[in-house]
Amino acid sequence: MRLLELGLLRFGGFTDRVLDLSAPGLHLVFGKNEAGKSTALRGITALLYGVPHVSADAYLHDELLLSGRVRADDGTELSFVRRKGRKNTLRSPSGEVLDESALARLLGGVGQGVFETTFGLDHERLRRGGEELARGGGEVGKSLFDAGIGGGSVKRVLDELAAEAERLFTPRSRTRGINEALRDY
Repeated sequence: MRLLELGLLRFGGFTDRVLDLSAPGLHLVFGKNEAGKSTALRGITALLYGVPHVSADAYLHDELLLSGRVRADDGTELSFVRRKGRKNTLRSPSGEVLDESALARLLGGVGQGVFETTFGLDHERLRRGGEELARGGGEVGKSLFDAGIGGGSVKRVLDELAAEAERLFTPRSRTRGINEALRDY
């Protein structure tokens, strides 16, 4: 799924601000301190997963409101609005209630926690991820490595390597390729 548009309609210090993210490629949001980068990141998370009942972004507007447009891998697009509330918070742009499953299908099973550690990287998460990567692990480190190899899955690659190693050699086996070669040698 790709986020094509983020509307910070009434969220944090923003009113009627729309970010067009539809151009191909990676989008990097940068700016001075207190420019709203973290607010925009919280806005994306709230748009996709719901606005928390208690939100630090409710200081300017009585009703928090976000909008978005996303595209699935198959080209299907969904435009929607998310409001703060306890139920029926996902709506079409014209106001009809949308079932959460419409958006959940596009998210492909990616929950909020995974989203925040994999896609919603801020300075602090990047710093921690770099430290984890230097120590040889961590979800943010794996995500950064995934991005560096073009989106491949580090877990999948590690699982394939472990399976191949198991096929080639185990300390007590006589029938693995390396074990047989060692015995013949």
